[in-house]
Amino acid sequence: MNPLKTSPRALALGALFAALVTGATMLSIPVPGFRLYFNLGEGILYTVALLFGPRYGAVAGGLGAALGDILLGYPQWAPFSLVIKGLEGFVVGFLARRAPRWIALAAGALVMMGGYTSAAATLYGPAAAPLEALTDLTQTGIGAALAWILVPFLEKHLRKSR
Repeated sequence: MNPLKTSPRALALGALFAALVTGATMLSIPVPGFRLYFNLGEGILYTVALLFGPRYGAVAGGLGAALGDILLGYPQWAPFSLVIKGLEGFVVGFLARRAPRWIALAAGALVMMGGYTSAAATLYGPAAAPLEALTDLTQTGIGAALAWILVPFLEKHLRKSR
């Protein structure tokens, strides 16, 4: 699809998915000490990427998570989220078309964990990395479980509506 000829429907879906990721990201639990937080945006990002592919996964993940960071008062994380979550959504959506779902989710989790662990070490020093990695492992695991439940249900209903 030519990005210069994006349909109004595609644009609206991208905005809706980004807003869903933002909302789920805002359902967060702060992690004391390093201005980190755990959130539920991963599950929505994975669901969008698995159902609608890499383009929507990248837009929803990158824009949705970056906006969530800004709205939650973590603007220093927004540029990292834009890139890391965008790449994560792209990877999951891309691999979902070519490999088993669990491989797509695992690859996305590795992108997210590697990116955010490196970002935490950059922002707060190496002492933040282990806590970030543990938080990310939990977040990606819960997000993958949520997507694993939602995707079959939504696939069934999306097929009926077409």
